[in-house]
Amino acid sequence: MPRSIPWPALFASALLAPALLGGSNMAAAAEPAGVPHSATIIGPTNPLLTAGTEALEMRRYEEGVRLTLAGLEQPNTVRDQAAGHSNVCAGYAALKHWEEALLHCNQALELDRSNWRTYNNRAAVFVGLKQFDLAMTDVNAGLALAPQSATLQKSREVVMQHHNAANRERWRKPNKA
Repeated sequence: MPRSIPWPALFASALLAPALLGGSNMAAAAEPAGVPHSATIIGPTNPLLTAGTEALEMRRYEEGVRLTLAGLEQPNTVRDQAAGHSNVCAGYAALKHWEEALLHCNQALELDRSNWRTYNNRAAVFVGLKQFDLAMTDVNAGLALAPQSATLQKSREVVMQHHNAANRERWRKPNKA
């Protein structure tokens, strides 16, 4: 019997966009709008967003969410705002606060639909909510932006495994009619 990969183990490392801490925002600013990218908070333009990203990457999720939410209260570029909401989504997902996570993923996607990691984050939320069809839709949306992403390929496997496990569980439980 194949072993199911627990989704937190996969998504915990894949939720956040990699931070380019200490760098400048020039690379992100030079990208044309609408080009698929993997964004996070870059550089010292908003120290709270940067500190939030660092805390999230070190799996200090509550601290990361708190710092990132504080950073989102300050003026930011649209792309930084979207990346911040995506990171808050990732932090809440890691904490299994599904509804709060979904709210922030949706806000991130309203601001920027070209960050494939936001789709991956929201897919993790949908897995947590056992909405596997929506999770697969988001994984596929991410793959449309970044077809070579190993993270998204692995996420697709995890979604399918959880969906199959849920179906097996449903068949095991007798209906109480």
